[in-house]
Amino acid sequence: LSETAVSTLTEVIGQEFKSFGSLTWIAGAYLLTTVASTPLFGKVSDIFGRKPVELLSIALFAIGSLGCALSNSMLMLIIFRAIAGIGGGGLLSLSFIMVSDVIPIENRSTYLGIISTTFAISQIVGPIIGGALAEVNWRIIFYLQLPFCAVLAFLVIFVLDLPKSQGNILEKVKRVDFLGSLTLVLTIVALILATNWGGKDYAWGSAPIIVLLVLMVLFFIAFVFIQWKVAPEPILPSRVFVRNLICSNIAMFMGGAVNMVVIFYLPIYFQTVHDASPSASGYRLSPFLGILSIVCLISGYLTQIFKTIRGIMFVGSIINLVGVCLIAFIRQNSTLAEQIIFVMINGVGLGCIFQLGIFTSSLSVAPEDVAIATGFTTFSLNIGGVIALAIVGSVYNTTLLSRI
Repeated sequence: LSETAVSTLTEVIGQEFKSFGSLTWIAGAYLLTTVASTPLFGKVSDIFGRKPVELLSIALFAIGSLGCALSNSMLMLIIFRAIAGIGGGGLLSLSFIMVSDVIPIENRSTYLGIISTTFAISQIVGPIIGGALAEVNWRIIFYLQLPFCAVLAFLVIFVLDLPKSQGNILEKVKRVDFLGSLTLVLTIVALILATNWGGKDYAWGSAPIIVLLVLMVLFFIAFVFIQWKVAPEPILPSRVFVRNLICSNIAMFMGGAVNMVVIFYLPIYFQTVHDASPSASGYRLSPFLGILSIVCLISGYLTQIFKTIRGIMFVGSIINLVGVCLIAFIRQNSTLAEQIIFVMINGVGLGCIFQLGIFTSSLSVAPEDVAIATGFTTFSLNIGGVIALAIVGSVYNTTLLSRI
């Protein structure tokens, strides 16, 4: 809800703060910190327990949302979006991890499908709510998230029943891979800054971009070395990198890239090219998210019928490719029906990928590594979205400025 509702608010926010060059950072800052934190929450929740980490995620998300609602500048808004993104990363990752904790493997795909459907439904409701509130006051959408945080915290404290972690707080802190966490975060930050600034604020061959790319490589090498040789309990141990996990994460990376570009830039396209209102652009996006949620829900049943996970994901990838190609041919004179059908085809393909990617990851590793694998798969989904938004944002701004 936080991601998709904001996608229809960007034009309005840009007009209020008179800052259009930073619009991609409204989503990019949230996704950046979500991506950086997602792989950390899997291991951290193994160490400190699911409940405390879930409550920390809720608190960070609530603080970030409140700060966004009270923002008086684009910079302040982006900073608090980044804080909310840390909490959002924990909420997203732990929702899938806790299913693996409490649901037997034979029923897991069904429940993962339900969570994916819930996620997709929020994506349907988000643009509609965001578009409607953009015409009243965009700050309301951030205030609206606070009651949900309160209800969720109540459920986690008084309803959720999960085993407690063992050991005292000092022993748990000693188990945390701080160096690995730091180098991973720095790698991601350098990557996102380079792809977001390249071609817009700086030329791709300029010194700042080259320095960022070099730093990214160095931080990544340091991260790999720490994981394999230094950390007693690494964030991403080498044993989890089996073939099925790698393949499912590649699929999730590509799917996340397509999904975020569609969600973020189609509303902008509808508003600027077809003169649609923010609420109308949200309605136009809802069929895509609706079909995505339906396919997420039934994809688990399809694997039981056809006895193949790989086959369903392969077919979904082909359908996704067809949908992307059709979207590329949308023009100003394209009918509304054509626009919706093309985007819905893309949604069918993505629906076959998302839920089964998470499920495949949980099946590919030992039970004690399920949280790590699930967190890494969620990370792949989000990093695909962040990188795609940064690259497409750079192309969008460069093209826009060249035609003004």
